[in-house]
Amino acid sequence: MCTVMTIDQQHLLGRTMDFPPRTPWHLTYLPRGYQWRAAQMTTTHSNSRALLGGMRVVDGHCLVGDAVNDAGLAGAELFFPVAADYPTTVRPGTQGLTPQDFIMWALGNHATVRELAADLDRVTVIDARWYDGQRYPFHWLLMDQTGTYVIEPLGDRLHVRANPLAVFTNTPALDDQLARLATYLEQPVTATVTQLAQAIATSNKSLPTGGNSVQRFIQAACCRWGRTPRDVADLLAFLRLVTVPHTPAHAHNYTHYQAVIDIADQRYDFHDLHSGVVVSWCLTKLMMESPTTPRRFE
Repeated sequence: MCTVMTIDQQHLLGRTMDFPPRTPWHLTYLPRGYQWRAAQMTTTHSNSRALLGGMRVVDGHCLVGDAVNDAGLAGAELFFPVAADYPTTVRPGTQGLTPQDFIMWALGNHATVRELAADLDRVTVIDARWYDGQRYPFHWLLMDQTGTYVIEPLGDRLHVRANPLAVFTNTPALDDQLARLATYLEQPVTATVTQLAQAIATSNKSLPTGGNSVQRFIQAACCRWGRTPRDVADLLAFLRLVTVPHTPAHAHNYTHYQAVIDIADQRYDFHDLHSGVVVSWCLTKLMMESPTTPRRFE
């Protein structure tokens, strides 16, 4: 039940990672030239971009939850059950990826969202199990210097679009979330993003309670546009609002870490909620210190 918010003016991306792992999440650095192979596939990929992000490892294979690359392109994956529509076979002439591998390919080989969008027809994301034997339906939020975008697997293809509302959660798809937000604000479902932002700014409605993805989307949108966060401290205050505590009632779906990414400085702050430790690194510094060796910060 993850939540993401971006602040385009400050080039900041913040997210909670609530997905229950079978192996722990840690801040991880992958250098340029890092080689990997998508699950169920035979082709070996070599990344042209270095990555720094929240990752977990299964049998030597990295699953990237979110990261920033050395061009300042950042991305985060979020759980997208029911709505995700993946083909079961690889389209001829394309490379096959599982949903778990998509973000590694996207951030490992592209400098901008525009460059990535032009490359989407070269890959097929299929409904297949990853190295841990699980299927994970995802959709993705992306951010570069031009703004915030989403990629959703709908109608058997990947669709990229701008997300000027700058917030994102899990299922349903973005259009459905915007329609539900409009209904909450007592606006027509055809309301534009500008109209929705204006309605939030003048609304006296109480925020919805509860933690499902629709409620969190409305909470995030109202926090983002009711009083626009200005800096890292504001972004962390929002992340604390949507953090799910590890309790008997949330034994599996709880927040494992909070992340704040500065795409301009290529800096990642990893807030480990298990240990209470904050690990912060700058990607450019790691590239100088460790140009060819991955590093995992535990």
